[in-house]
Amino acid sequence: MKIFSEKLAKAEDLEKRIKTICSFNNAKCEFIQGRILKVDRTNVSFIEPHRINIKLKNEMILLLYFDKDNLFLYDRSTQINIDKLYAILQALREC
Repeated sequence: MKIFSEKLAKAEDLEKRIKTICSFNNAKCEFIQGRILKVDRTNVSFIEPHRINIKLKNEMILLLYFDKDNLFLYDRSTQINIDKLYAILQALREC
């Protein structure tokens, strides 16, 4: 059984906005490329989302996204938007 990997398309404008928000709040962010894993000779594939690790003070925030419309906090159960992310980072910065 062979597994093939392809890069998942990035949302450059979303990443640029997140970088701006992080720099404004003195947070460091690391972007990890997502990918699509396909199993040879089957119709099975897995999508590994893009990950964004944000570190502010001693706190870590993990964001996941598939495209510009789907941004999640920690796992796929908590969907957020840019405004909520900004509010979270501001609250952490002020603590």
